[in-house]
Amino acid sequence: MIVIGGDAIVDLIDRGQRLFEAYPGGSTLNCALAVGLMGSPVLYVSTMSSDSYGDLLVDRLSECNVRLRPNFRSEACSSLAIVSFDQTGKPCYAFYRNGTADRVVPVADIVESFPKEMSVFHVGSCALIPREDQDAWFEIVRVAKQRGALISIDPNCRTSMTENRGEYLDGMIRFFRAADIVKLSEEDLNYLHPEWSKDALETFAKEYAPQLFVYTEGSDGLVGLTRLGVSVRVPAVLPGVLADTVGAGDSLHGALLSEIERLNLIGDQIARLDRDQLSEILIFASQAAGINCTRAGCQPPTRHEITRIFS
Repeated sequence: MIVIGGDAIVDLIDRGQRLFEAYPGGSTLNCALAVGLMGSPVLYVSTMSSDSYGDLLVDRLSECNVRLRPNFRSEACSSLAIVSFDQTGKPCYAFYRNGTADRVVPVADIVESFPKEMSVFHVGSCALIPREDQDAWFEIVRVAKQRGALISIDPNCRTSMTENRGEYLDGMIRFFRAADIVKLSEEDLNYLHPEWSKDALETFAKEYAPQLFVYTEGSDGLVGLTRLGVSVRVPAVLPGVLADTVGAGDSLHGALLSEIERLNLIGDQIARLDRDQLSEILIFASQAAGINCTRAGCQPPTRHEITRIFS
């Protein structure tokens, strides 16, 4: 089973004329939706509010076959993100997360909810920005790793929320060194390591040595590098009219984790993927992201939809 924790946020998407539409959001919650829709067993362990926005999140997770840990509701309010779009159509986020439910991280309860068989533990994004939250999630990562789970990290950096970049990076380095799978966008890597202007991908892969490093470049596609030096680039695909790019990276990451679970890649098997195997996995992930981009908000496809649309 894949276990995921982190930010559970309601996206209020600006539709113009002062109208905002509410969608389930948060990078890790979106990733859990994608994994569930792909048909992989998945448990989401974050705390969610008992307010109406929390109900929206819980209902969507249930629709997508995502299991939830016991006693996961809180009287605290739901986290919100106001989503607008710049002239190029790129989403811009303003977050409201002070004292919210998903920032309640009960380490013991989360660890107790772990299934006996846990293939992957994934965490990232806003959940890893406040240092106290980051410390709590790192303790959970440490336990998951001890129990044999592959560790997946997507920082999905939110520069507007990060008050102290140096402290944030120092904390994130712990996660990168523990990780088997790391996904970064072009913006993430530029923010984390601007000093690596030359050969940044190779430098990151060498410095932190995850089994698999996936680097996304928006409409220019993505690159995957394994610890043993296999490198594959695949193009972005858009099988229809672009709606928006909200949740594209999360859909991609969810498809990636679902494929790892489906192929039963354990131990160091991800690092040992050959070029053809890695290409097949990354193409599938790119296709999931492309379909999501034809839909408003984060609406990842099912495995059947990917097969039907790209057959």
